[in-house]
Amino acid sequence: MMIGRSQRQMITKVRNRIYVPMLFIGAIVLTACGSGSNGGGSTTNSGGTPAAGGTIGVSVPTVEGPYFTAMLYGITDEAQKAGYTVTILSAGGYGKVDAQVSQIETLTAKKVDIMLVDSGDPTATQGPIEQAVAAGLIVVGAGDPAPGALGSVSAPHCSVGKDMAAGAKDLLPNGGDIGVLAGPAGAFWSGERLRCFKEELAGSNINIVAEKTSDPDIAAGLAIATDMLQRFPDLNLLYGADDTVGNGAAAAVQAADRCGKTFVLTAVFGQQAQQQMEAGCLNYDVALQPVLIGRQAVQLGIALRNGEKPAVTEVLVPNIPVTPANMKTVDIGAMRAPEGWKPTV
Repeated sequence: MMIGRSQRQMITKVRNRIYVPMLFIGAIVLTACGSGSNGGGSTTNSGGTPAAGGTIGVSVPTVEGPYFTAMLYGITDEAQKAGYTVTILSAGGYGKVDAQVSQIETLTAKKVDIMLVDSGDPTATQGPIEQAVAAGLIVVGAGDPAPGALGSVSAPHCSVGKDMAAGAKDLLPNGGDIGVLAGPAGAFWSGERLRCFKEELAGSNINIVAEKTSDPDIAAGLAIATDMLQRFPDLNLLYGADDTVGNGAAAAVQAADRCGKTFVLTAVFGQQAQQQMEAGCLNYDVALQPVLIGRQAVQLGIALRNGEKPAVTEVLVPNIPVTPANMKTVDIGAMRAPEGWKPTV
């Protein structure tokens, strides 16, 4: 099967943003040169060299699911290598916007040296992020752009949606009917991903015949996909917003004995997604690189804290289309945490 979009092999600049293939990622942000006085604490020692170590505060809407586990692993491991301690705060769900705003205010009051934010609602968090920056903190978006921050490292959700649309077209070159497991209602990431997915499919012969939101949960995905397959027994494809509901959809297809008949398309290539693909029940995965995103967010934050002025402050990490044809050759280390690793919250 053809891969929907070839992996990007060169750096493509868009204003002050840049797509960064893995071969080049380490060269984008230098963390061992430059000096200055930025952030919530002293950034240089008495000799004028960059400070070694400090504190990093992380605010995320949730720590659940393979994506956040992988990104938080990248953050934690990279920070520890640089001598930083990490505090992770979880809002407890995408609907708890007020809790994340409170997290950011707490980290500001603690004067952490670097704050990394994956915003569940960018509009709601912009004000407190701007206040943190005004107070002298280094704030960087990790996983998503964070309005008001000094930079970000992300895989924009619109690009994920577009890449998923490319996958749908590859799987259904002659068109067909699809059911959409849209992910959490009201969450920026799931809404933006689906919006761009639909825009890319406009004018094609691929039709959405069913759509339902839910928490990002495998059991919810299984229940929704089972219902859709009962209502539309000849459904050509199931879209899972990420590999929680996507894995649930694959399990439903397997239970209905429709692996290879009803295709499953999802994003984030966790261990269970790989197992489903090996079983022939998941057919196309737009794999983000959250470990890489976490590492680069830490590196960007340290560079800014050390007074550097990186040419690129909005780093866009490309997605990797994974299919049965190439899944054994992709770099899993950039996509998922070591087996058994869990973040400390």
